[in-house]
Amino acid sequence: MVGNLTSLDRFPLGASVRLADLAVDPYPIFAELREAEPVTWVPEIERWFLTRRDDILAVLRDPDLFTTDAPSTIRDMFGAHMMTTEGPTQIRYKRKCLPPFHASRLASASLLRLTAEVERLVTGLRSGGRRAGEVRTGLARPVALHSVLSVLGIPLSETDRVNEWYEHFARALANFAGDPDLRAAGKGAADAYGRALAPILEELERKPDGNLLSDLVCDHVDPLTAAEIRSNSLIILFGGIETTESMIANAVWALLSHPEQHETARASPAALDLSIEETLRWEPAVQSAARHATRDTEIRGVRIAEGEVVHCMLGAANRDPAYFEDPDLFDVTRPNAGDHLSFAVGRHFCLGAPLARLETRVVLKTLWARCPGLRLDPDRPSAPYGYEFRKPPTLQVKWDR
Repeated sequence: MVGNLTSLDRFPLGASVRLADLAVDPYPIFAELREAEPVTWVPEIERWFLTRRDDILAVLRDPDLFTTDAPSTIRDMFGAHMMTTEGPTQIRYKRKCLPPFHASRLASASLLRLTAEVERLVTGLRSGGRRAGEVRTGLARPVALHSVLSVLGIPLSETDRVNEWYEHFARALANFAGDPDLRAAGKGAADAYGRALAPILEELERKPDGNLLSDLVCDHVDPLTAAEIRSNSLIILFGGIETTESMIANAVWALLSHPEQHETARASPAALDLSIEETLRWEPAVQSAARHATRDTEIRGVRIAEGEVVHCMLGAANRDPAYFEDPDLFDVTRPNAGDHLSFAVGRHFCLGAPLARLETRVVLKTLWARCPGLRLDPDRPSAPYGYEFRKPPTLQVKWDR
């Protein structure tokens, strides 16, 4: 019930929204909502959806009115961290964790290591003279895992355990229906991470290695507590895997689905970077950013009550025709592609965006160089899927000798 009328009476399109339909193809649904019900109530998850870019920007830029500092699954599971706090606390957390993601440090500390790992994985795909392979789990996931563990300073021997925990995190964070078993499994995985982290931090305090956890545990000027290090490293760990794996897989899929744009994307480093921005706009890995109203307010004349959750639908904002011309068209030459909201905006802009872009760039360049004639396998089609975290369930490709 919303106000004095049922949501079906006031928001008939919102009442018809189903997560199952969004998982298959959200964009026609977003277009209909954006045109007729840009602020709508979705009874299936009892939350508001926003689908116009200007409304979403206004919400994301106003943390005093629309906050992340409220009870939520991500806070329950990971604790208070840079994405579930506001004000000085959030700024402090983010500043403490930012140095490894500066472009200069990525270029000096991450690029060679990342390039070597991508080369190793692509060599594995091509081993035995094979001319076909699966690149989401065979390349995108391990690249994302390797990079984020290296940046954090978690031993690579923990890869399998981290991968298992991540699966529980992802299911719990996409659990808008409130399944208690999924939530409990996510919380259990986060607790397991905390237990595993303690001896790692003790070792890093004895033998600093220059990575993020080492910097945090050896900070004696304004140190974070062990609980704060755990919470903030957890959100970096999850985001570094989910966002990057999906971004890489979506970029490969989008470009191979539009072979006529391949040569354009490969023409120069600038063209490659612009094509990556267009894949982020056209098929974002994360579809929404949730905010909690701190007091009663209105958006487009619709009353939002204190405490209600507003979902800023990033995938809808990225295809708003009021800002992007022919928004459903995938165009690697789009001049304003970089104005997408796929990494959010404002104080909660994605910390790992520079690393994710670097990983995607290295993967694409390596695949093009090592796998001539790279193309989708027509006999094993796939497409991005998911209403919150979106990527191809599998991504089968072929190439020439």
